[in-house]
Amino acid sequence: MFGLIAILLAGAMAGVLMLSSKQNHLSNEFQQRTARQALRHFADELSSLAAGMAGRDETAAHVTDAFDLEWVASHLLPVEAEAFFFVLGPDDRTLFSRVGGQVVSVEARGVLPPAFGQLIARWRAGRLADATTQLIAVDGTPVLFAISGIHAVADGKEPADNGHALVLGRRVDRASLRKIAETFLLPNLSYEPAFGQTTTGPGRLRLMSQDGTMGDSLVWDPILPGDEIIKAIGPGLALVFAAYLVLTAVVLVFARRAVRLISVNEEKALHDPLTGLPNRLLLLDRMKRLLEPKRGEDAAAAVFYLDLDGFKDVNDSAGHAAGDAVLIGVARRLREFCRTEDTVARLGGDEFVMVIPTDDRLLAEARAEAVLAALSSPYHYNGRLLVIGVSIGIALAPEHGLDVAALLHKADAALYAAKQDGKGRVRFYRKSMREERAPGRPVLLSAAGI
Repeated sequence: MFGLIAILLAGAMAGVLMLSSKQNHLSNEFQQRTARQALRHFADELSSLAAGMAGRDETAAHVTDAFDLEWVASHLLPVEAEAFFFVLGPDDRTLFSRVGGQVVSVEARGVLPPAFGQLIARWRAGRLADATTQLIAVDGTPVLFAISGIHAVADGKEPADNGHALVLGRRVDRASLRKIAETFLLPNLSYEPAFGQTTTGPGRLRLMSQDGTMGDSLVWDPILPGDEIIKAIGPGLALVFAAYLVLTAVVLVFARRAVRLISVNEEKALHDPLTGLPNRLLLLDRMKRLLEPKRGEDAAAAVFYLDLDGFKDVNDSAGHAAGDAVLIGVARRLREFCRTEDTVARLGGDEFVMVIPTDDRLLAEARAEAVLAALSSPYHYNGRLLVIGVSIGIALAPEHGLDVAALLHKADAALYAAKQDGKGRVRFYRKSMREERAPGRPVLLSAAGI
């Protein structure tokens, strides 16, 4: 459930981010198209002005037929925004110059950068009567130039054979950019020289020069609706996701506590509270796992039934606390003696069961004798030495059967025989021991649930 909610929330956030990115991309493309249209509008306006001045009969008469400097100066008057006005001859020599509204005697190539000469050369290489425009940086300021061949009205659709050209240059200054920005909704539109940089991104239009190289840029404050979507929806989604994470963390904390509590309870339910050894439930489960799936030649187990000798005397003479200390000491020694694959459990009182996965009688007897020696060493308690012994009865599987309860009863019968023989001994089960069991021993096993 929590995983599904997490997936849905993550999907919603991813959807918002994708929608935001898509909206920003579409908006940026639209703004770039708008910027191109704005620049084209600016260029078309200047191109129309240049073509209108160059494509008149009287202009052709006073320039191409016989150049009349006074007529040109008095009749081809600039608009206030035009920073440059030139009339070029067929050899590209400047016949008339007006710079900044003043008539001056200068060569256009002398006051303009090399890009202007390149523009004229390209225009002459394939020009028609149509005007050509290009944006050129002059002293760090963008200037839009328009070139138009001077011709009579009747020759408007023919190439200008005489080669005279009229050039207008209009600065793209702050006022011009402000007007374009207001008209085409491009906030804070400005011109940025390239300076060898190749910056890209939203709110920027790279200007391609006619020779195919990348030039300067028009830049503006991009309008990014996707960011507005994130601002509007993002905090809410982030809050919901954060709340989900907090809720998930709280649930996980309580779930871990519950798992630990269940684990602790299971541990208590399956282990003896005094010694920490497995109790009868866990013992029976492990014996079933060891024997029942292997009914056949592979089944092998030696079941040691241990009963402490002299334990009642310890309880009577030193107290129950001392008896508990002895039981804990016995459990510790049995743990140290056992291997990983062995099982040792406490059935109750002073009775313990040890199970090792072998049916080798000699090995089982050797292990049992070692256990007997280890448990018979004195125990220290409050400055006193407490001495007990142990008797061990052994039943083997599969020699004595594979039934768990039956094996425990047979090991108990062998234990009774060991005690009858003088205690502190190890005895293996024999069939004749069925008759030798004390009347009370089956009752004890039944009380233990076996």
